[in-house]
Amino acid sequence: MPSWDPGALRAALERQQNELAPIARVLAAAAAHPPRFSSAEWRGEAADACLRLHDELRLALLASDNALAAAARDTRSALAEVGG
Repeated sequence: MPSWDPGALRAALERQQNELAPIARVLAAAAAHPPRFSSAEWRGEAADACLRLHDELRLALLASDNALAAAARDTRSALAEVGG
């Protein structure tokens, strides 16, 4: 069974937390205000596709934001376990 160096583990988790922070800020902002695709210049199927694209992008950004928030929570939890 491998033995873990608590200091190295804590340092790796802190590094991960620091690397997640800027990504989390960008994704949170994008999820809160996703880009809008104007369907004003399009008609029929093209306009419908434009609206679907906007909805799909909004949902993907929200899912990414939620996944990153979960990763940040897990990292904070792991840090707390190793005393960080």
